[in-house]
Amino acid sequence: MTSVRHIRLAYNSAYLVEAGGERVLIDTGPDYRGAKDVLATAVAGSPPALVVATHGHLDHAGLGHWWQEQGIPVALHEEDLHYSTGHQLDDDELRALEGFVRGSGAPGEVEVEALAGLAARRAWARQAVETRDYRPAGRDAHWPTGLRYEPFEPRRVLVEDVTEVAPGVRAMAAPGHTPGNLVVFLEAEGWLFSGDQLLPEIAPTPAIQRFQSAPGAPWRFRSLPRFLDSLRRIRGLDATRCYPGHGDPFEDVAATIDANLTQAEQRTARVLEALRENSGATLYALAEGLYPRALRKRFWQIIATVQGHLDVLEEEGLATTAEGRWGAR
Repeated sequence: MTSVRHIRLAYNSAYLVEAGGERVLIDTGPDYRGAKDVLATAVAGSPPALVVATHGHLDHAGLGHWWQEQGIPVALHEEDLHYSTGHQLDDDELRALEGFVRGSGAPGEVEVEALAGLAARRAWARQAVETRDYRPAGRDAHWPTGLRYEPFEPRRVLVEDVTEVAPGVRAMAAPGHTPGNLVVFLEAEGWLFSGDQLLPEIAPTPAIQRFQSAPGAPWRFRSLPRFLDSLRRIRGLDATRCYPGHGDPFEDVAATIDANLTQAEQRTARVLEALRENSGATLYALAEGLYPRALRKRFWQIIATVQGHLDVLEEEGLATTAEGRWGAR
């Protein structure tokens, strides 16, 4: 008999799935003080044979090292290994992101602020990797303490588009939220374990992030186009119930996907309209026109959003760029 046990870990949700006589845990859980005790209690007497991390972010793969210390292998897609091995925001990625800021057309003072924010992000990520104690909870207080992320090499690295990780349990590549993002699907039951790919009442936000691509290939992963491709693919699965990485399970899966796609289409149309009215504008100028009050306060979020929709338009043949300036076709 197939079953699911929902394990609440503060802001996160992990799921212990039993299918075909095997148990798989979806997501490692975040490493805050007390999380290991919650997990140990939840799986006592019925430990998983495998843990599948839906992606490499610290709140979904942060306890990978701990699980493997218990003798339970962790599976992660190869494109997210830079997260689990402690190489997020390394020198190469930092230089690439600094170059992205300088090429955005941001004024000097905004560039300084954005680079300072980038340095703070790097320090935060490194502290999560290097600290042996738990920091105080952040301002958003999603977890009881700050999070740690002890680096680890997953014992099972997924490279295929679809991998059966237990009888009837398929891990499927769904790039977008990260380059190596995964969802897990049980076709017989129609159950989708979505990680951060599909969440209740939260719209997708693209990111400026690296791609572990071949030497000489573009460094930047086109987050939003791939995220939307993955949503459309998941829409075709006809899932009847979704178990998200945050929040409670829900059943209106198709409607939630359609709402995400519709919102993205509306935002893309808005960016295209701005582009037609401001041909030759820089990324920063477009973002400033669309979000004049919020841009400096939320530089990375807004710049990533506008860049994501420009990526969609460029792939659709509706936008072109040259020397940092954008135009509509």
